[in-house]
Order: sequence, then structure tokens, then C-alpha cells
Amino acid sequence: MAYAAATTDRDTKYSDGKIISVKMEAVKICKGGLVCTGNNTGYATNTVTATHSDYLGVAFETVDNSGGSAGDKSIRIQTYGVHSFVAASADQTWVGGEVYWSTGSSGDNVTVVNSDPGVEIKVGRVVEVVSETEVRVRIDNYACNYSASAS
Repeated sequence: MAYAAATTDRDTKYSDGKIISVKMEAVKICKGGLVCTGNNTGYATNTVTATHSDYLGVAFETVDNSGGSAGDKSIRIQTYGVHSFVAASADQTWVGGEVYWSTGSSGDNVTVVNSDPGVEIKVGRVVEVVSETEVRVRIDNYACNYSASAS
């Protein structure tokens, strides 16, 4: 099938994509937390499991949809930049290396580790080790880059 060239202007609703808005699961997501999609639904959540594999970025704000239904509220998510995260036993050798979203049992969705904990969600590269318990991570080309989640 052949297509003709466009003959009218079209408003593409341009955005730089550094902050996106995604409808949420029935959860509360806190500002600064890591965000992914849930159970192949496309809704944003903050709980990482093997079925929550599409990393979206870092929550720009706190939104509580825990009393609603999936899709009732949306959250803005940052997809670029350098963000601080909790780490365990970080040292200077982490700089330049990729880090993964931790699947730890602490309930803390801002923790990163430097080896795959089993869900293969890479969240970025360490650009600075602030202390043994804090690293700064550049998330560019990891957030909303689904091939990076599974590589």
C-alpha cells in the first residue's frame, strides 16, 4: 500500500520527555522513589518483582492512589538526570558501573545494588559515591528504555 505525503499541518504535542505522566496502579508512590510498570498492565507502581520489569524513572511527586482503582490517578515521573539512591557498601569502584533496583525486603524502593538481584532492572550508572550508603546515579537512557531493563 502506498501512502501520500501529508498535506496539512499537525500538532504533535511535543515534550522533551524529561518528565512524563503515567496512570498508576492502586498504590501510593513517594517523591524520589523508583517507578516501574506493573504486571504488564502499563500502570505505574513502586514495587519491583519479576513481572514489574519496565523501569519508568524516578517519581517527581508523591501521589496516593491506594484508595482508588488502577488508572484513577496519574503520577509525573523523571526520565533523565542524576538522582541520589540508597546503597549498601558502596565504594569508589562503583563509579561508572551500572546499578540495579534492589529487591530487598526492607520495603524501600530507593535502594540500588551493583549486581543483578534477579529481576534485571538496571536503573542507571553511578556518577558519584557520596558515602557507603548513598550513590548518585545518572538514569538517562535507562528510564523508559525497555531494552535496558532486559539486557
